[in-house]
Amino acid sequence: MACGRRRGDAAALRQRRPRRSRGGGAGVMSSDSAPVRVALTSLGCKVNYAEMAELAGVLAASGCDVVPDDEPADVRVLNSCTVTMQADATTRQRLRRLRRADPKAHLVLTGCSVDANPRLYPPQRQGASPDAACEVDAVFDNRHKAEIAGYVIGLAAKPARAAAGAPPLRARAFLKVQDGCNHRCTYCIVWRARGESRSVPPEVVIGRARNAVAAGHGELVLCGVDLGSYGRDNGASLSELLERLLHEVGDGARIRLSSINANDVTPKLIALSAHPRLCSHWHMPLQSGSDAILRAMHRGYRRRQYQRVVQALRAADPATEFTTDVMVGFPGETDEDHEQTVSLIDDVGFLGCHVFRWSPRPGTPANELSNAVSDAVARRRSAEARRTAARTGAASRDRACGRMHEVVWDSVGIAEAHGVASTYHQLVTDEVAGLRTGSLSRVRAVAVEGESLRATLLRT
Repeated sequence: MACGRRRGDAAALRQRRPRRSRGGGAGVMSSDSAPVRVALTSLGCKVNYAEMAELAGVLAASGCDVVPDDEPADVRVLNSCTVTMQADATTRQRLRRLRRADPKAHLVLTGCSVDANPRLYPPQRQGASPDAACEVDAVFDNRHKAEIAGYVIGLAAKPARAAAGAPPLRARAFLKVQDGCNHRCTYCIVWRARGESRSVPPEVVIGRARNAVAAGHGELVLCGVDLGSYGRDNGASLSELLERLLHEVGDGARIRLSSINANDVTPKLIALSAHPRLCSHWHMPLQSGSDAILRAMHRGYRRRQYQRVVQALRAADPATEFTTDVMVGFPGETDEDHEQTVSLIDDVGFLGCHVFRWSPRPGTPANELSNAVSDAVARRRSAEARRTAARTGAASRDRACGRMHEVVWDSVGIAEAHGVASTYHQLVTDEVAGLRTGSLSRVRAVAVEGESLRATLLRT
């Protein structure tokens, strides 16, 4: 198991390092020579992780010391999520936790929860609203998120020596290629928080991909709030971008798509799925297996289309695995609707399934629907969907056992290394000699251990 910092060690470091008092403005340097320590925390989607990875690079290049979020810091940045009411609650909980862990840190809040809750988190650069949770020092909405780097750099009392470089927030490189959403799912508020769909120019994406490969990342994850809409605003397409990236990256790394709706999986994408450097894993949100509920949600696909896409992708690459999101208890959902969802989970055979209950969200059309599902029924349906998903996930791991896998190592410790296969199976090995975080290896899965696969390295 990888060694972590003991609580006593962190406390000792906290006592040794000089700190400034809270209250905003400049002057967060701990000494004349030490750079500002900045910790970045992301909640929610992979787009948030990609944004924090970009911010880490800018801050490190400007002389800041980007540290893991479990270490003491002068400045903390929290990138929040608002996809559900629970996500907003998690943001508030995490703010309180960060404040308790580092009471003197300058706390910066950004992300979708800010845009969705402007009264609680009015965008300010110093001294946030007294009603804001945990006395946040600065608040940036999504529209001004790009200004955070300059703000944090400006908090330094004096220029610091250049840092050696930011440690990657993740072993895999998360590249944000698209933001915003033009869809209007009746339960969702993210489109309001993120704005209209817009794409990062292909040349910018390719440049970032080159940098990520040069930095030693073995996997590039293309992220977007609505990834399938990439290019619709600039005359390009996701398949064209992916084809160029696969050519550019070559054997230096592999590419994974973070999430894409079934109605956005085009014949060209299906053909590209057979490419050996494109991961054999597709995260396709399902939400419901009932056409009646999908229609009420304003989703852009129906049950049969989802099944056809799954079948086509597996025909192109038989190793393909699927993960998904499922919402239960949507207003008007009947037992029959729920049974259709459970049967589709079983039919697809998902490796992983994030199941959550619908919750009322002011400002969304679904909030005005009648025929609410009782909490007890929603909980029962959630448990049934989770049990089915657990069974299909276990079956997937059983099938993967005995096979060869290409793994990117997320963490390499003294005794074990943990990684992710192209298929998104989680693997662990105790053969750590010569392994490096972010690198790729060929392994054979030899046993199932809970939700992971025990692997042995295939040495060349």
